[in-house]
Amino acid sequence: MPKRHIVFDVNETLLDLSALDPVFADLFGNSATRRTWFMSLLHWSTVTTLTGQYMDFSQLAGHCLNALAANHGITLSDTQSQRVFDTIAHLAPHADVIDALDRLKQHGFTIVALTNSAQKTVDTQFRNAGLTDRFDHVLSVDTARCYKPHPNAYAVASDTLGCRPADLRLVACHDWDVTGAIRAGLSGAYVARDARLPNKAGDLPDVSGTDLSEVADRIIAVDG
Repeated sequence: MPKRHIVFDVNETLLDLSALDPVFADLFGNSATRRTWFMSLLHWSTVTTLTGQYMDFSQLAGHCLNALAANHGITLSDTQSQRVFDTIAHLAPHADVIDALDRLKQHGFTIVALTNSAQKTVDTQFRNAGLTDRFDHVLSVDTARCYKPHPNAYAVASDTLGCRPADLRLVACHDWDVTGAIRAGLSGAYVARDARLPNKAGDLPDVSGTDLSEVADRIIAVDG
């Protein structure tokens, strides 16, 4: 059955985190620490969900940044830490995002964002990135008090739309997020950012592509 509601992951899928690389290079001497920090943030969001100790994503991000600094023998000042969060608030969309969103809207799809970030964070990000008006709903999992890939996190989108999980297709560049959505009853679409292949330990979706433009084409072909 065609999926007329498209749910987008935000960070990395829509917004380009590479703008953080020079900040992390300046703070830690190596831009690769940005990926280390982000993976730690995803790890601890999972830990807090599994242990039932929910913590705001921004607060988690701060703890993970401080832990990274401590492991490098660094103490970050408030001003240095704020550089990271100011940059996050002003991330630009990937070059393929605007056209893909507009084409999906033109084909009648409902366009929803669902992020682990706090609502105030994603609202600021979308406003600064010029994305707000392109979405029917911009949602955070914080109302569920758990993080993706928990089924209750995806239910934030289905509850908001008043539909079944099976009526939704999640688009993400994270294989774990796509797998979580599929196992929660949604369909998935994988965007292979940086040519990253999905882990076969997860569930492979029926739609995938090298970038968001290709994924949008395939969604339109399958669900349009």
